[in-house]
Amino acid sequence: MQKHLIKLAVVIFIFVGLAGCTGSSTTQSLETPELQLSAEGPLYAGANSATATWEFDLKEVLGKTDTEVSEAKITSVEVVLTAADTLPAMEKMVFEMTSKNTPMTRIGLYEGKITPGQPFALTIAAEQENLASAFADGKITFVGDFDVLDEEYMGNVAFTLKVKFELGTN
Repeated sequence: MQKHLIKLAVVIFIFVGLAGCTGSSTTQSLETPELQLSAEGPLYAGANSATATWEFDLKEVLGKTDTEVSEAKITSVEVVLTAADTLPAMEKMVFEMTSKNTPMTRIGLYEGKITPGQPFALTIAAEQENLASAFADGKITFVGDFDVLDEEYMGNVAFTLKVKFELGTN
């Protein structure tokens, strides 16, 4: 019995020691400013890509000078097709992101018709890679692959984009 109590005390001591070694981390939400996700024509039937780049100073964005992002994931993506005189019929969007130290990562999907002026929210992947390294880079590129249903469209297409992140910071 005494051996079991000693083993239990050692396990509790190790657990308390490990818990004390972990830094205090906080979770906060962060939303990008409204970005322009754009694709330059000519666009052809099938998949076409629109891109937007967000450059930021992490200290300015978080409002803290000595903060490091330890965990990051996307919680929502809202996209709006900007109205123009003529636009091709479009549907579906696969949404990805990348940065200098983050490989291209699939974030979400929208399956439906894309209508000018009407916001649509992407279904976000339940399992995501930790995107914290992208915040160390100070520049994130978002890519939206959408399907054009017409044979071809010679003009440009623009979307507005807002991305919400959940960050774990130390």
